[in-house]
Amino acid sequence: MWDWLKFFPFAKAQYTRPVVNEIRGPYFSKPRQNKWFFGGSVFYFDAPWANPVLGFDGDGRSVNAMHPGGKDISARSRFESNYRPDTCRNQWYVVPFYRNTWYFVGAWFVGEKARLGATAITLTARKGSIFKETNLFHPRVFESAIANYLDDIYGYRRSGKKPVYRGPLHWRVLPLGNSIQGVVCDIHQIHNGSRDNPEVDRLVIFPVSTDQFVCITFSFGSVEIYRDEVRAKPMLALTDSIINSMRLQVGPKTQAEWDKVKATCDDMSVTETFGELAWPLFKEKANKKTKEVDITPNDTVIDVPKVITQNK
Repeated sequence: MWDWLKFFPFAKAQYTRPVVNEIRGPYFSKPRQNKWFFGGSVFYFDAPWANPVLGFDGDGRSVNAMHPGGKDISARSRFESNYRPDTCRNQWYVVPFYRNTWYFVGAWFVGEKARLGATAITLTARKGSIFKETNLFHPRVFESAIANYLDDIYGYRRSGKKPVYRGPLHWRVLPLGNSIQGVVCDIHQIHNGSRDNPEVDRLVIFPVSTDQFVCITFSFGSVEIYRDEVRAKPMLALTDSIINSMRLQVGPKTQAEWDKVKATCDDMSVTETFGELAWPLFKEKANKKTKEVDITPNDTVIDVPKVITQNK
């Protein structure tokens, strides 16, 4: 009866560290529909409103959110592509268009005890990219693009000769409609010394055109999701509820492009299993010629090709 007050998002100064046996969040928990526009296609998902944690003397937390509104994200990404992390500059124009945070608080005004962050970016094949003349609706090309992106962002990070990250893990196919499929996978940050207790990001990736895909990243921060059930359980429940609500209403032009691939591809299914990538990677010498290799994902640790040979 008094839960509305017990878990009200307010933080007061604490002179002792209370034991937290339960957390709740966000305060306005009713899911609300979000809509993103990609050309003639519309992407939907349900998520609660994010709300700040009130407080004084630095105990409060604000929500630093970014939403695309009703604009065509696909078009924006092609014209506002000046944002390019160094790791992706050779293949992709990268544009962030969404950011949100959901706070989880303890009982009786102890304030924030966990936070779930979400960001979304578009990746558009740039001129000269090995993916510019291919088609991301082809499942093998899409899988190669994912591997290329993950290599760029995570694969080269190392501590000495050991990787900082490992993944993709817990790979699963995400049906978004009758045609286009996405994937969900986890990335583990393991440089803290434990492969059994990593920091985790959960990624949702799906194509929206022949040369553009979207990556949504859910971050659990420093919560030990394999050891701290009190914090991990509600955070994972909210994450899964958002992901499971995702669907893509495919526009006519996008569907026509997908149909073109289907006419020449017997199996349009994204692979059900994808091997952990062979990290860490090391920068190749500038004068070393890149070898063309085809990619066939499997359940083992694999190397990712630098050039793919799959055409439209």
